[in-house]
Amino acid sequence: MEFTALSVGAADRIVRLRVQFLSETSQLALRSAAGMVVLASSTLFVPTGAQAACTVVGTTVQCDTTSTSNTTFATNTPNDREYSGNSATPLQLTIDPGAAVSGFGIAFSNTGAGGVTVTNGGTISVDAGNTPTVGGTAALSVTAAGGPIIYTGGAITNNGNGNAFDVLQNGAGTVNINITGAITAATGEGLTVRDTATGGNISVTTGAVTALAGGKDGIDVQTQSTSANVTIVANGDVKAGNAGIVGA
Repeated sequence: MEFTALSVGAADRIVRLRVQFLSETSQLALRSAAGMVVLASSTLFVPTGAQAACTVVGTTVQCDTTSTSNTTFATNTPNDREYSGNSATPLQLTIDPGAAVSGFGIAFSNTGAGGVTVTNGGTISVDAGNTPTVGGTAALSVTAAGGPIIYTGGAITNNGNGNAFDVLQNGAGTVNINITGAITAATGEGLTVRDTATGGNISVTTGAVTALAGGKDGIDVQTQSTSANVTIVANGDVKAGNAGIVGA
């Protein structure tokens, strides 16, 4: 097993990561409080007043500027925080260019083996005073049960309670995170990545990361695999109440 930490331009500077992703159409099962809502690849779901909110089309959730509620789709459509599906192909979350997703942030997961791809063309945040709980507790919570986890894009901020960005790989798959904007957490950690013994390589690249609360780390990447490699590249200042970068 190999661990590599690269500091670019300063002692504590963080990670930037490039991501490519596949898009395929297959069946997407999205949970609701009442049961399962299944959207086939030919099905178009457009919430009422959908221009400034999140829509679901096949295996893709696409969000324009919206303030989310602490609810699971389709409890408070089109402003739900959590979207979860079971798919053998990648589920995709896209934040439109320049869009601002606020309120309680976003949680996105695939309980199948297809993985998750997130493309953030705008910003994702939690408002001050809010505490996300459904689908995770971070401003952006991403979970997969196998297959690649891929993130690319802009700023993630938790002005409320919790971490800024949490990534959990529960199956046999890689993690590839490329953050081009700032990561900020008022009370929690900046970025955490966890996997299991079956996890693959983890690559993380960030810009500036700020997590100044006592005992909180800027970047915390831990793998349970004995064969996977972990790479962290720091391209911005890392400011933390505890460790700037943890790799284990």
